[in-house]
Amino acid sequence: FDRHELLIYEEVARMPPFRRKTLVLIGAQGVGRRSLKNKLIMSDQARYGTTIPYTSRKPKDSEKDGHGYRFVSRGEMEADIKAGRYLEHGEYEGNLYGTKIDSIRAVVEAGKMCILDVNPQAVKVLRTAEFVPYVVFIEAPGPETLRAMNR
Repeated sequence: FDRHELLIYEEVARMPPFRRKTLVLIGAQGVGRRSLKNKLIMSDQARYGTTIPYTSRKPKDSEKDGHGYRFVSRGEMEADIKAGRYLEHGEYEGNLYGTKIDSIRAVVEAGKMCILDVNPQAVKVLRTAEFVPYVVFIEAPGPETLRAMNR
């Protein structure tokens, strides 16, 4: 987070129980966010869901739209990025990739908690009454564990 946007104090109040709409997993690269997300979804597919990322790259012969990725034109993706329709986006090897905000809404509207493993900057967009995120920071293991994992 940008230092000037970091909340030093946030009011805490007793509220009636409610259902969280999004679970955001953040942590260092390689800490297991994606594995944890997949385990949660597989443990209860009726309760948890996730988004399908969008990309401007051409599908491979074995790929179908909506299975792994949503394939759109670069022009369409650039227009949606400009219009603020993406939670996060980036470019890799000349192709755009991103998470569309409407895809999060679709998971929530299906009655599921949307699990996301996104950049911490994306929490700024999600931190609204619409998404009510529950943010979990996954700490990296110690150096010895990391060495053992990389062997």
